[in-house]
Amino acid sequence: MKHLLLASIVVVSLISHAQINPKKDPKYDYCYKETSFETDDYKIYFLDAVNTDERAKFKIRVFNKTNDYIIFKPTDLIFKINGSDLPSGDKPMTIGPNDESAKVIDVKGKGLQVEKFTFELKAVYKVAANSPGIKTADFDLPPSKNDFTTGNFKCKLLNNKLKTDKSSAQFGCTYEGDGIGIIDPYKCAAIMPKGKENANSKNYTGMLMDKGKYEDFNVEFKEISGGGDMQKGGLKIKWNDTFRESKISPLKGGTIQMEIDTEKSIEKNK
Repeated sequence: MKHLLLASIVVVSLISHAQINPKKDPKYDYCYKETSFETDDYKIYFLDAVNTDERAKFKIRVFNKTNDYIIFKPTDLIFKINGSDLPSGDKPMTIGPNDESAKVIDVKGKGLQVEKFTFELKAVYKVAANSPGIKTADFDLPPSKNDFTTGNFKCKLLNNKLKTDKSSAQFGCTYEGDGIGIIDPYKCAAIMPKGKENANSKNYTGMLMDKGKYEDFNVEFKEISGGGDMQKGGLKIKWNDTFRESKISPLKGGTIQMEIDTEKSIEKNK
């Protein structure tokens, strides 16, 4: 009985695999099982992976388990298949403390229709989020001047609108330091015409900047009771810990095994 059961399993397996791309169609979709890779600092999920002969496409979801920032660089995820090492050219992902982010990644090559392959993750990177804020002078709106420098950040006011019910401003900044610049506009506040402090209502995840990188951001302050009329009296932006500098450090990577999902592949190609 055991031998009969074993034989049946082998036969079913052979039949199933024989149904995978029987005509060797280069556009046939090879679908793969979902998997994940985890360390003490992060967890990465590999989802919806599909290969044709010349293209691999999959979704990657990164969960940050730390109180710091995590940077994932797709160029550090090497697609090892059929004797070739294929990196992705996608832009880096920044994941805030205890947050997650996802993106779809495409890799191009040749002969990508295989039943098993691996990803080699060289490294993921961590940027400490608890670095001290750079002391920055308050900024007047309407402005007495349009630009300012704080630490290794050079910033310029791009536009602003002062209204009774809501005021806003847009700034552009370039980081010129040798570490990692952090801009977290959600930490700033307005000093209203009557002296009350009013939090920025524009919620941002902190922006990480390499040397020479430029970013722009918006701040917005809504009318508050007893704060005074912003259109008539203007306001001051109190930057608090909006501008900071930190260092980047590598975290260990690893190898991720991908295996074909036979049933899903057959179903998708019906």
